[in-house]
Amino acid sequence: MDAFHAGIRSPKEAEDLVAAATRAHLNTLFVQVRRRGDALYTKGIEPPLDDPAYDPSFDALASIVDLGHRAGLEVHAWVNAMPVWRDEAPPRDPRHVFNLHGPSQPGEDNWFTASPAGNHKFPVGYFLDPGHPAAAAYLAGIYLDIVRNYDIDGVHFDYIRYPETDERSPRGSPVGYNAVSLARFQKVTGRHDVPAPGDERWIAWRREQVTNLVRRISIEAKGVKPRIKISAALIPWGQPPTSEKNFADVAPMQRVFQDWHGWLKDGLLDLGVPMNYARETDVRVRGWFNGWIGWEKKHEHGRQIAVGLGAYLNAPENTLAQIARVRKAQGKDRVYGVSFFSYAAPHLANATAPPDPDPLAFLSSGATGAPAAFTRPAPIPTMPWIASPKYGWIDGVVGPSADRVKVTMKRTGFALFRRARTTWTDGNGFFGFTNVKPGRYRVRVDERDAPPKEVDVLAAKVTAVTGLLRRR
Repeated sequence: MDAFHAGIRSPKEAEDLVAAATRAHLNTLFVQVRRRGDALYTKGIEPPLDDPAYDPSFDALASIVDLGHRAGLEVHAWVNAMPVWRDEAPPRDPRHVFNLHGPSQPGEDNWFTASPAGNHKFPVGYFLDPGHPAAAAYLAGIYLDIVRNYDIDGVHFDYIRYPETDERSPRGSPVGYNAVSLARFQKVTGRHDVPAPGDERWIAWRREQVTNLVRRISIEAKGVKPRIKISAALIPWGQPPTSEKNFADVAPMQRVFQDWHGWLKDGLLDLGVPMNYARETDVRVRGWFNGWIGWEKKHEHGRQIAVGLGAYLNAPENTLAQIARVRKAQGKDRVYGVSFFSYAAPHLANATAPPDPDPLAFLSSGATGAPAAFTRPAPIPTMPWIASPKYGWIDGVVGPSADRVKVTMKRTGFALFRRARTTWTDGNGFFGFTNVKPGRYRVRVDERDAPPKEVDVLAAKVTAVTGLLRRR
């Protein structure tokens, strides 16, 4: 349910949404509660949605959580990450992040990503730059406030990436040139040039900035609510990959620097929602759709994927045909569900037909020549790693100025073949490890004479490492 249309802006809208989802036999609502630096909830730091249809004193998120849970639905808070403004005129509220840290602000106070020429507006608007440590910390705070203050079942990343541009090249994209992020890159690499968009180290740097933010929010959210489900809207544009190695060459990795394949492998996501929005009547696009869903079925890495369908692009019978192909197993491989974009336009509008009083009904009743997708209420798939956890997490913050510092952890004791695991801190000194077996571990900054710390890891718990400092 996107927040640019009717859905949860009032009690009546929320009641209608829950009723429609229940009639369609759905089981989960992804409700957008942050569009562009604003909030459809009251327990947070950002200004309320500026919309005549929305009363800023109404806590839309609290309302839909209550109504959804009473109807047996899971409710996931859908939060746009990077995009925070699109219009030429600035937001009216002086508290808006665009006004406080937008392109007009000097030096480190400018948190926004830019092109090599210093332009900040992209086809999809103005984006925060995850390579700016203050912007990353701010976004982490937004997500974690929601996790702490609301009884949500999950938190859903959207636009957790850099903006796309109109320029197309085989390698890289002209985004990510925020002055602070660029200075960090130069310091870490020892370089003094401005890297080209296709520079391989610069490509890797920008992917790392997005992944660092996902890692921090994912692990810290689990520290607040171990059973919360972390999901993300994922990019599957154009030609699908042909192998795991080839994933590095496709659009999510090259155009918007979103390594979602790695996020699933590392357990940073519980649920991936690739946006396989494809017009069924377009033969070429349908081929891409089929290729991507085939790849997704084989690459869940022990997590789950719900294929996102662009229902707004298709007649009901064509969406039902796509659902049937998504559900079909490839040998032992399958995905766990589908999601639909969007509640505001659940199927392609027929210009000559009267308004549809129940536009989701085709999901439970079928359409011309196509059987229903859900003849009874759909059960929510169990996530075994949440229901019966066997692993925990480790996180911590290294001391001041610990930007991309190597951190190593290793199980204590004398057993052979206990391999060390390594990660690097983000721009705020945060580090984290996922999928850690219970036991005692030694964690250290990988510098000579830097004192290690020992911690005990429990299943389903985030173990914080405190007092881990760099050698001075």
